[in-house]
Amino acid sequence: MSRAKIFLSKFNISATLIARIRKFLIVGFSAAALNLGLMMLFVELLGFTSFSLKNIANILSMEISIAFNFTLSRLWTWDDAPKRQGRGLAGQFIAFNLAALTGVGIRTLLFPSLELLGIHYILNVCLGIGTAAVIDFILYDRIVFRRKGVSLVKEA
Repeated sequence: MSRAKIFLSKFNISATLIARIRKFLIVGFSAAALNLGLMMLFVELLGFTSFSLKNIANILSMEISIAFNFTLSRLWTWDDAPKRQGRGLAGQFIAFNLAALTGVGIRTLLFPSLELLGIHYILNVCLGIGTAAVIDFILYDRIVFRRKGVSLVKEA
């Protein structure tokens, strides 16, 4: 058994949770790459270089990457969650956005603060993404993609 599995088994964490976290990280890194790519597109190619335009670029990049993240999360990371259709799907997307809004709020407050400190915008975005990821996972798992009777912690 690998050291990582031994470590995680000490905390009584299920294989399902480990797999879900792995998928979440893959989807999250993909969304982060999209976010960063869009941010560079807006700043470097489209000229969003002023303080205000960089913040607009940041918000646009986040929302596009959130829609991408929702799609992959729904279809792959939380593939065992009920698949809502029509209004239910719209409601789930809204719930996902509201859950992500916590992370967006953190990132939106953090970005201008770090920008004023002279932190390069790419590092700035990365710090915001990392901070928001932990909060987002918990909210997505417990609220947006809630499953009835699912426990991700092993029974003793």
